[in-house]
Formats: sequence, structure tokens, C-alpha cells
Amino acid sequence: MNKTVTINISGIIFHIEEDAFEKLSKYLNTIKGYFSNADGGTEIMSDIEARIAEMLQSKTSSVKQVVLMSDVDFVMDSMGKPEEFADEASEFSESYHYTENSNNVKKRLYRDGDSKVLGGVCAGIGHYFGIDPVWLRIGLLLMFFFGGTGLLLYIILWIAIPEAKTTTERLAMKGEKADINNISRAVKEEAEQLKRRMEKYGKEFKNMASNNRDLPRNTIEKLVDFTGDVLVNIGRVLLKIIGVCMVIFGVIFFLGLFGSVFGMSFMTSNVEVQEWIDMVLLNGKDFYLGLLGISLFFGVPIMMIIYGGIKILFRLKYSNRWVNLSAGIFWLVGFALCLYVGIRTGADFSKEAKVREKIEVKAYDTLILKLNQVPMNLSEVHASTEDEYDDDEVFKINKHNHDDYMIGKHDGKRYLLGHATLNIIRSQSDRIEMLIVKESKGNNKSAASERAKNILYNVTQTDSVILFDNLFKAGNADKFRAQGVSVILKLPLNKVIYLDKSLSGFIYDIENTTNTYDGDMVNRRWMMTEYGLKCIDCDGLSINSNGLGAPVHPAPPAHPEPPAHPQIVHIQESNNKDTKVTIDKHGVHVETGKKRD
Repeated sequence: MNKTVTINISGIIFHIEEDAFEKLSKYLNTIKGYFSNADGGTEIMSDIEARIAEMLQSKTSSVKQVVLMSDVDFVMDSMGKPEEFADEASEFSESYHYTENSNNVKKRLYRDGDSKVLGGVCAGIGHYFGIDPVWLRIGLLLMFFFGGTGLLLYIILWIAIPEAKTTTERLAMKGEKADINNISRAVKEEAEQLKRRMEKYGKEFKNMASNNRDLPRNTIEKLVDFTGDVLVNIGRVLLKIIGVCMVIFGVIFFLGLFGSVFGMSFMTSNVEVQEWIDMVLLNGKDFYLGLLGISLFFGVPIMMIIYGGIKILFRLKYSNRWVNLSAGIFWLVGFALCLYVGIRTGADFSKEAKVREKIEVKAYDTLILKLNQVPMNLSEVHASTEDEYDDDEVFKINKHNHDDYMIGKHDGKRYLLGHATLNIIRSQSDRIEMLIVKESKGNNKSAASERAKNILYNVTQTDSVILFDNLFKAGNADKFRAQGVSVILKLPLNKVIYLDKSLSGFIYDIENTTNTYDGDMVNRRWMMTEYGLKCIDCDGLSINSNGLGAPVHPAPPAHPEPPAHPQIVHIQESNNKDTKVTIDKHGVHVETGKKRD
């Protein structure tokens, strides 16, 4: 059985064994003697006692309510013995040595009120994870533009994370051991900062008091300085954001350029840019010079954007004129190569030629025009339009513009696919005529004509049905030179055709008497007149400035109005009897009269 004593440490009541109390009292008195004449000694002792009370609280519970000698020894070992810092404390040195490696102390998450902008959330998290709080502030600011999530997250963290108010909590926030040495150092640093602030405010107050006449001017100057500081801080944050954006978008653009030029494009979903480059540029050195020129012309600015963003983020003030000079030279080389290849390639588009091919058409009372959707292997073709696929991996282009093209590749050779068009005009003779007009471009008429002849396109007739392929094909050897195919069907007067619904999107700008849109002309019969096609089975359709519209149902016949005055008709029969017929609003009345003499 040991005698206990009740004591009060930092406002907390403890029951402690008498010998342990004596040892703890001696320990505290020794520490108080070291800091009695030091600046902030009272505050240091207050923080030390608060830390000791916190540690003793962790050693007691509802079962163990008395502080033992072993608990006091634990406190002294954790806080440090007075003789370990006696020399430093007696000399009131501002430099202190750690008794343990602070890396062994577990950090605790607090808000840093000393380095706060709003609530000290980012500063506290920065201490906990060992990162610059500026990055956290930039991240939250960027999140603010995505539905305000950054502001909501900051408010939640502000509420959830406590602020580090005591010296012990501030040390735990930074992962430093809360012993006597660190507590005294932290308190003195705070006292020194407070002293400097008070001296600054004292000087300012003295200057204001001695210069009352300049008070308005000084106030304006301070307001201007304050506004300038705010704008500078905002500018720094915005500069960081700009640096992040420069790096992110620079990397994205670089990967896109690299993938597009070298055939690993992810920037487009359907069209491989590298394949188009190969289809446009001439063979041989022009192709490789073009790739090199494009890489330098676009790649050098992208790399400089990334370089500039990195310099902004990491505050690199290093500037090497040779880097800028080299980048400028490489960009000029890329520009020159692009200009050289562009001029040579553009010259191959300078002349245009058309070749015409006549197709024999057998005459029928009514010709049925249909579109043949050319099936293509899905794995071969990259399309620039919306594709519709089926289970056999064959697709049909149902929606397209006439200027859309596709690139296919079979057995290592590329080919170009394009959409043909159909126009129907009046024939100057009494025969049905069909022309397939193929066109292409080149550096001279001969080369352009040769490319046009190499275009493959099919039109077939089976009885009264004419099938038009929706696509034409050109080989890789001819390159892309704005190839095109248009089919012209010439009809004599009074000749009838039926436009199948599959022709929607294939027929192009056909003259008709009702100014009907091409897409509205399908699924009906048309007859050629002197003024263009005329619909012969469009009865019941309204005709307006936009073409055919919704069916117009005839109005039901109106009921006849009764006569305003009664009408009387006398009829004389063969037996000399009069019959009187009266018609009025009540209907028709017949009266048979008497026989006449």
C-alpha cells in the first residue's frame, strides 16, 4: 500500500504516488530554474506542463487511476533530462539540437493557422505529406471550376481537421518530438516572430504619429501596397495554373503529333492521319521530307511549351540562349521543309481533267433506279463518316456528304474510296443516254486525265432496273487528287423513271417542276418534261416552296342549304288530277289534287 497525492497539472487533476510526486516535482522545478530568466519562460513552462499532463493522461484509465513511478520515468525519458539541455538553456541560445530523430515521430493532421490563407487546410496537409501547399491550393482551385467541388471539399476539410493551437500540436503537425528542447525552441521562435511584428508595428505607429500631416497619403500608399501584394499573390497562383496547363496540353499535343505522324494516332476515332499524309504526299523523298517537316514545324513549339511550363512550375530562372536559338533553327528547317513539300504537292493539284464514259441503257416504259451499297471489309477501311456495322463485319455508308472519302488497305496497298453522285437531265434526242464523268487533278492535263481514267466505278442494268454503285475506288499509286465521279442520266420527254428510296443522299440537285428537295423525291415516279422532272404519283401531296409536303385529304362535301322561301311545283297527271309538290325548310310535301273537268 503506497500513499498518494492529488495534484493539478495544466488544469487536470491526477492521483500520484508520493515518491513519484517528489520526483516529478523536482524535475519540474529543475526545468523551471533553467527557463526562469529566459524570454518566454512562463509560456515554455506552460507548454511543457501541458505536454506532461497529456502524457500522464495516456497512462491512466478507469481501471488504473494512479500515476506510478514508472509513468514519471516514461515522461522524463520522453521529455528529456534537464542536464541534456542545461548548457543550451543557461546560455539562452537560439539554436537547439534534437534529442531524437524527428523522422521517428508520427505526424498528426492539423490545420496550420500560422501559414493559412483561409483556414490553413492546405498548409496542414502539406506538413502531413511533406509537399508544398501551393500545389494543393492549385489543385483545389482547378477543382473549383468542375462544379464547385474544390470549394465543397475545402469546406469539408476545414470542418473535419482541427487547428493546431498549442505548441505540442504544432510540433506533432510537423512530425517533431514534443520534448523540452523542441517546445522551448518553438516558443522562442514564436516569441521572436511576435517581437519582430511588434517592432514593425511600433515603428509604423511612431511614423504615423510623427507624420500626422501625411496620414492620408500614407493610408493611400498602404492601400496601394496591400492591393499590389494581393495582385502579386493572385498572379503567382495563376502563373502556376498556366504552367500546369502548358505541361498537360503540351504532352497531349506531343503524343497526338507523334501518333498521327508515325501511325499510332489516338486523336481521331476513324481516320488515321498518317494514312492521309501518305495518300496526299508524293512518293519518294517528298514523303519523308514532309513527315520530318511536319514533326519539326509542330513539334518544336510543343516542346518549348512543355519546357516553359516546367520552368514556371519549378521556378527555374535558368535561361540558355543556345536552347532558344536551336529551337528557332529547327523550327525554321521544319517550316522550309513543309513549304518545299507543300509547293510540290500543291503543284500536283494545279490542273484538272475530266473523262467521260458512255453507258448503253435499254429503254423500258418505266426505269427503276436503285443504289448498290458496296460491301467493304471493316478491318480494311478507315472512314471519315458515320459507319453502320453488321454481324459479318461489313459496313454500309448510309449517311455521307459528297466530299467525304475513305482510305482502305489491302495486301499492303492503300486505296481511296469516294461517294459518287447522280443527276438526271433532259435528253436532246429521243434516246436514253448515260454518262459517267470521272475527274481528278494533277500537275498537268495528261497526268490528271490518266488518274481520272484509273478510277473504278460500276453501273449495271438488269431488265428495267439500273443499279448504281455508291462508291468509286482509286489506287494508292494515283494518290488523293480530289477524285470524283458523277453519273448523268439523260431522259427524253415523257420518259418515266422510279427513284428508289435507297437513292436518298445519292441523287444531287435534280431539276424538277416543284422545286422538291432531292431527299423528298425518292419512292415516287417522275416524268421528264421541258422544265424538268414532274411527279406523276404525287396526288394528295401538298406542293410548297420547300417541295412535297404532307398529304392533303379532300374536304367532305357540304350539305345543301334549304331555300329561303317555299317552292311550289304543280304537276298535271294523265287522269287530269293536279299534284302539288312543296319544298320548304320542313322538307318535301306531295299533295294529290282533285280531278279536273
